[in-house]
Amino acid sequence: TRQTGVPRTNICKESLEKELKRKYPRISMDQTIHGVFESFLDPIVQIDCKGIIKLVNPACCTCFQYEERELIGMNIRMLMPEPYASQHCQFIEKYMKTGIPKIVEEGRRGRKLPALRRDGTTFPMFLTLSEVQVKNGEKMFTGIMRNLSAEEEEKRVLLAMHNLVTSSIDPIVQIDSKGIIRLANPSCCECFQYEEEELIGKNVSMLMPEPYATKHNQFIENYLKTGVPKVVEKGRRGRTLSGLRKDGSTFPMFLTLSESSMNGEIVFTGIMRNLSAEEEERQVLATMIDSCVDPIVVISTNGIIDRCNPACSRAFGFSKEELIGGNISMLMPEPHASHHQSYINRYLEKRRHPVRSNSDLSNTSHVVGQGRDLVGKRRDGTKIPLFLTISEFEVSSSLSARKGFIGIMRDMSEREKVIAIEVEKKKSEALLKNVLPHHICERLKAEEFHENVQIADTCDDVSILFADIVGFTQFASQRTPLQVVHYLNKVFRIFDVLVDKYGLEKIKTIGDAYMAVGGINEDPDHIYKIINFSLEVLDAVNMLKNERDEVGELRLGIRIGLHVGSVVAGLVGSKRRFFDLWGDAVNVASRMESSGIANCIHCSKDIALVAQKYPDEFIVVHRGAIPVKGKGPMETFIIGRIAKRESISLILKQHEITQRRESIEIHKKIEEELFRNVIFSFGTMRTSLVSRKMALAGFVSFFAGVTVSALFFTCKTAKP
Repeated sequence: TRQTGVPRTNICKESLEKELKRKYPRISMDQTIHGVFESFLDPIVQIDCKGIIKLVNPACCTCFQYEERELIGMNIRMLMPEPYASQHCQFIEKYMKTGIPKIVEEGRRGRKLPALRRDGTTFPMFLTLSEVQVKNGEKMFTGIMRNLSAEEEEKRVLLAMHNLVTSSIDPIVQIDSKGIIRLANPSCCECFQYEEEELIGKNVSMLMPEPYATKHNQFIENYLKTGVPKVVEKGRRGRTLSGLRKDGSTFPMFLTLSESSMNGEIVFTGIMRNLSAEEEERQVLATMIDSCVDPIVVISTNGIIDRCNPACSRAFGFSKEELIGGNISMLMPEPHASHHQSYINRYLEKRRHPVRSNSDLSNTSHVVGQGRDLVGKRRDGTKIPLFLTISEFEVSSSLSARKGFIGIMRDMSEREKVIAIEVEKKKSEALLKNVLPHHICERLKAEEFHENVQIADTCDDVSILFADIVGFTQFASQRTPLQVVHYLNKVFRIFDVLVDKYGLEKIKTIGDAYMAVGGINEDPDHIYKIINFSLEVLDAVNMLKNERDEVGELRLGIRIGLHVGSVVAGLVGSKRRFFDLWGDAVNVASRMESSGIANCIHCSKDIALVAQKYPDEFIVVHRGAIPVKGKGPMETFIIGRIAKRESISLILKQHEITQRRESIEIHKKIEEELFRNVIFSFGTMRTSLVSRKMALAGFVSFFAGVTVSALFFTCKTAKP
């Protein structure tokens, strides 16, 4: 500009006029050119062959966030991000040297490039570039840019909407004013079992069952003629319809329909929700309610019955048709029937204004969310005891909002019968368990107990206990029956508690004798447990023997016999059936008890061998060979606690002294009886020869008796 002497502004205006004439030939180049340039919405920039900015319009300054003075005279690359900024001057130099209009040619066609704002942010723009030559021969380049930010955002939004429609799990379909399908998303194709190519261009009536398919085009025509949004208005709120699949099956769906305009043409977009799962769930729920044995009723806030199950009809004697639409008060006796609606109104008022109505309802009880015993009224006027639970529900949709209450009732008359049966059943089972072992009870229950059921088992390893109260006969003869039973009950209750403690089985009581066994349930420690059981029984009875009653001190002891062996166990009898054990081991255990010592545990060798394995707990004393009926002499033992060694020795000594005293008394009685027989014989010797023979026999008897008594005394006093 300095070489030609032409002002810079005039050169720029001249080149701009040429550019504007080329782009806008109808605009006259007069005084309005400046107004057009200033008000042009697209950014305009003009640079020289060195890339220096000569001219910018206000839109360019606004777009790039610069003042005009900050741009004029600066290199255009300040408006470009890398790598374009570094390479721009090189592009211009090559063009000026070679004359190949590579950049300019592309600029005329337009090119999409990134631009750089002052704050460092970039934005997309569309650039058209042209070359002009001013009067002095200098070349200038004019660029007109279009900010594509809004268009890119619109494309992004459209892409997002497309992705949303494509990925939506709900079927979406768009039709034109003639009902022709223009768009169908993948969910729509999958739901209706069509390919997209089979739907596009076809009438939407193919997705509807009759009579909707035939009438659908008429619906659209009526709407377009009258403008009355009958279908579309309902669609905006949502409507439940039926859809038709390719295979001819129908399914329930919820349709929302909207109207829009595209390129001057009306289009309708429908979004559908497949209700098959909801319908199936509703049917399952309805089936559950109908099959429930308890009466169920659904009422509105006005007390009107909306739904009831068959159990409700049976319980109250009404048909379903008589109940639906009737007031719930028909199932209530007075005064509840007359006041029921007021109960509901006060409850709803409390829900709406909990603070204000609190004082009004402070004395009013309700059953919502709780349970309550009430009385219902059947059709014939009879009353029925009920247990009622009520829950409140609220269902909201685009069509309506519905509130109400669900009541579930339990007929307590039937329940009381069931409870009574269950109580009696439990009593019977408890009684059976008190009479029979647990495993026998379980087998009887499994085999449906009756008199023909036979139970017999062979048990190879069973420990058997017999216990007998010493001196009970004399004790019972001195007391009333009530006192006798009271004492036996006290003793045997202790036995029963200890049986449960050690996992043994009580078999029976015979008079003042008690029988229990261990190992019948294959317990490996049954011998150890029955020994401990026996010792605790001794301790308990010893504590009782020092008690007194109205007659005096009890002074009773107990004999215990133990043995282990094989037995046969079974259930016998048809009336008052009982469980018992048989076998040689049972007889030996009984002999151990009968030949035992008071307040001692008398056992066989097999029991003693197990006790000897616990020297820190038990003391085992060898008693010697004892004659056992049917078995001959048997080695027997006395078992006690290791802490009571001295008491066992004392008991054995006392037992020896007692036996000697009994032998002396028996010997004296025999001698006295024989002496009386001899004196009687001598007094009658003179009567006859027969009498003399009788006297001789008396002498022989006397000497024989003395000999026998001496032998008996010797046996009794011998040490074991």
